Amino acid sequence: MKRLRRLCFALALGLGLSLTTAGVSTAAPEVVAACPPEGTRFKTPTTGATVFLVGPSGFLYSIPSEAVYRKLWRTWDGIITIDRASCNKSSYALTNGRLRHWDGGGANVYIWDESWDDFGMTNRYRWIESWSIFTEKYHFDPEAIEEVKYGSDIYPILEPNWT
Repeated sequence: MKRLRRLCFALALGLGLSLTTAGVSTAAPEVVAACPPEGTRFKTPTTGATVFLVGPSGFLYSIPSEAVYRKLWRTWDGIITIDRASCNKSSYALTNGRLRHWDGGGANVYIWDESWDDFGMTNRYRWIESWSIFTEKYHFDPEAIEEVKYGSDIYPILEPNWT
């Protein structure tokens, strides 16, 4: 949709200019969209039903199954379709992704992030820094949060946090 709006805007501007203006190319410009912002869920025409999530620091996740997707989001609303080439970076599966909250641990919500490996330390829970990041940026489903009885059910908790 953005491309269509940009194209219409470019055409509207172009109609006011002479095609013979010195130094102006009449060739159509190549439109290259940037990778969407953090928190965006998207599909691509070339990757089938796979849903991608742009996570913290632009880290790109793929959601490996509908079961994992349902542990994070209630609906399919908000997923956009883009050309995969516009976000041409490696993606990592958010394998076994889930949300947890320890009923004795304050308001903190954690996400299981099996993919993150910054120092050879995969398989960890990461704290989602605020409720607004949880609901407004990543649009996670509050009803998908698993309440756990013991702090050890959310282990290990390692940084960096989800921002």
